[in-house]
Amino acid sequence: MFPSLHHVLFVLLPVALAMRMALKPRPATLDVAKGVMHFCLGFAKWVLLVDPLWHLASVISIGGPESLSTSLAWMGFLARLLALHFALTSLEDVLTGLGGMFGFKLSDKVQEILTLRRFTKGKFLRHLAILVVLALASGEVWLHPTSYFVSAPRTVATVFQQARVWTDFHVLTMFAALACFIGLPCSRDFLRVPAPWKAVICLFTFLLAVAMLWTHAAPMS
Repeated sequence: MFPSLHHVLFVLLPVALAMRMALKPRPATLDVAKGVMHFCLGFAKWVLLVDPLWHLASVISIGGPESLSTSLAWMGFLARLLALHFALTSLEDVLTGLGGMFGFKLSDKVQEILTLRRFTKGKFLRHLAILVVLALASGEVWLHPTSYFVSAPRTVATVFQQARVWTDFHVLTMFAALACFIGLPCSRDFLRVPAPWKAVICLFTFLLAVAMLWTHAAPMS
């Protein structure tokens, strides 16, 4: 049986980190601290943003074209686009964090590829265009292509689907993710200069993600 996210978080990662810290040469304390902060942010992004956004996009697309309005179709596309963006940055944060904790450095080339900076050169519109291409390549976007331009007739099915989506808590997550996407710096720039208040933010988001993961854990059978 493959280890679940709970096993990695609560068992395997602490054991592996303790074993690595017992070896010599040990990584520098500052590198370990920055690695922990990167890992916390990456884990929090995945649990708090990527999973809910992908779930929201799936809930919207699963209704079928007969229950999709134009607004819902575009909402699902936006949720999928944001999920892909934060999945890439989350992966970069986790790998960078593990590198700092275990004493190896993730190359700048790999970091730039994961966050698309190597292809966008820091241009927001280029970054957005690549995300659109990735969202289109994800497959589910093409299940109901006409829904993006022509709304389904207003029926009980469309009303029910709209109510189901708009009452989903993950809609708030989408707006929060959009604000983060537009207004917040990437983790690499945010953690370039360490500070105690940044560590507090990283730890808080990590604990929030752990609490969210814990409450959504499947009961033991």
